[in-house]
Amino acid sequence: MPNYFPVILDQAGHQWLLGLPEDSFDSWEELRQAFNDNFFATYEHPINKYDLERIRDRKNEPLRDYIRCFSDMRLKIPQISHDEAISAFIKGLCFHEALRSKLLCKRPTMVAELLATAKNYADANDAEKLIREVVRGDEQPPEETTTIDV
Repeated sequence: MPNYFPVILDQAGHQWLLGLPEDSFDSWEELRQAFNDNFFATYEHPINKYDLERIRDRKNEPLRDYIRCFSDMRLKIPQISHDEAISAFIKGLCFHEALRSKLLCKRPTMVAELLATAKNYADANDAEKLIREVVRGDEQPPEETTTIDV
């Protein structure tokens, strides 16, 4: 393995290795440890269900942003059950209490069902927000146009 080590390195690893003083290590284990210590922070670790459970919605964050972030993370986890994903989604709903209550009352069994329910809820929230803006006068409703025959 030590003979093949330089062959499998990328450019950054090669530069690191070439920049080491001669006779820096007395064993393969010392080299391995130094390499790991140097490059550990740059390694992208596999994502698991605990990373998904850490995702939370934020105050005043649109629900769609939470759904998108959750979906992106879930797609990176190769082996996660529907139940684990659904539990993580519900657990992450801190500022969308009505949706959380709805999902707890009628818990979906598939992630697709969960995301469809969340999307419908976001659509309803958007429509309600638009109606409130129109009622307050923040946005003018579309004017009706009439045609006059001459």
